[in-house]
Amino acid sequence: MAKIHRECREKSLPAIRLTKPIDYFSDISDWTTSKRYYVKNRDIVKENIRTIKSSLPRITPVRKVPPFSWQSTQQNTSVVPLPMIAPSRSRSVDSNVSDDCSQFRALFSRGDLHVRIVHSGGPGEKPRELRWAKDPSQMKNETICNLLAKFSTGMSLLDHPFRFVAETGITDLLIALKNHHTIVTVLPQLVRGVRAGLYSFDVEKKKFCLKTLSRITSMQGIGPQLVPFYRQLLPPLRTVRQSRSRSDRVHYDKGRQIEEIITSTLNDLERTGGPNALINIKYLIPHYESCQYL
Repeated sequence: MAKIHRECREKSLPAIRLTKPIDYFSDISDWTTSKRYYVKNRDIVKENIRTIKSSLPRITPVRKVPPFSWQSTQQNTSVVPLPMIAPSRSRSVDSNVSDDCSQFRALFSRGDLHVRIVHSGGPGEKPRELRWAKDPSQMKNETICNLLAKFSTGMSLLDHPFRFVAETGITDLLIALKNHHTIVTVLPQLVRGVRAGLYSFDVEKKKFCLKTLSRITSMQGIGPQLVPFYRQLLPPLRTVRQSRSRSDRVHYDKGRQIEEIITSTLNDLERTGGPNALINIKYLIPHYESCQYL
């Protein structure tokens, strides 16, 4: 960098002898209009400042441009970052199921289900019994449907006594229902509870949900009403591969196997679902074999 020659360094200001005190307010114009900093009508200070600025490297200004625009491809531009957005909690199936379970526990704790558990264990009696405040067979159909909607929220529970209350209550209410067509009003709630139970890892819970689904579809006029809900009910059954090789295996536990119950439930859906049932089942479970053409 070249050495800058400044004339102000070579000039020295003459000494001023103060004979009287200076009045700063009256002499302020003399300080600004004084020619002590001028040499041949040249302002040395301003010239030095101008020389220093001209010797500095030139900085190109940078413009702020919006993101994802054609201006971001230009030179000397800087993209403005997007504003930070707080992540929102998305409600998934698991969150909905947990909300239903907590709702069922609250209903049972407050006594809104009109049932209580009797731990009798006496001779000739069940060790665990669900006693109703009013016999379900004497209830109106609207009351039974309202209770079915409440009990369906606890179908996915595995802890006792809530599991026993939900399963026994739904079974008693379905048996006591007289007018089967009134259950159409609560089919979305029942399908939601059955679907949550089918996604459970507990095999006995899956068996209960499949039997409940078979009981519902066997009601008069309810089979065709369940066809629009196949997209929610049948995907959990894809994980269980139905093949003839499974029948060759030896099972040592008692009762029907989950594969047999799934096949029986699908057959019931096909028989009661009307002409559109088979094509919807084959669309979701391609390896299903029809029971009407065997």
